[in-house]
Amino acid sequence: MQHISESISIHATPAAVWSLLTTPDHILKWFVGIESVQASPDYPAVGSTISGSYKVMGIELKAVQTVQVSEPNSRIHYTLEGIVTGTQRWEIAQSGDGVTLSMTMDYSMSGGVLGKLAEPAVHQVNLNNAKQSLANIKAMAER
Repeated sequence: MQHISESISIHATPAAVWSLLTTPDHILKWFVGIESVQASPDYPAVGSTISGSYKVMGIELKAVQTVQVSEPNSRIHYTLEGIVTGTQRWEIAQSGDGVTLSMTMDYSMSGGVLGKLAEPAVHQVNLNNAKQSLANIKAMAER
């Protein structure tokens, strides 16, 4: 299982960051590598889903994320299903005159031997994309 844990300080309100995290059109703008997003009508309620297509090293990864925890302006947690399975957690915490946004992801790739061989390289790309995605959220929220 692979693990990513990143955070960033943002001079914005929790509501502004929450909007970026949970509005599909915004997700397409800040999430590095994402090519498509489709949310269920009740997204981001608990039990709702958001599915998407994500490219890593030219490989298209499709996943469905199911919301497990949704506390507006505070946190949203998902389970991931598809070629990548695991969990993804986003936490917004008040900090000084802004917030700290943290993202944690624990995942593994399916795909048999080829998936396991590709996993370390895919993980490095995912780590870099996570850092850049957080920087993108910061830039968008601070505008």
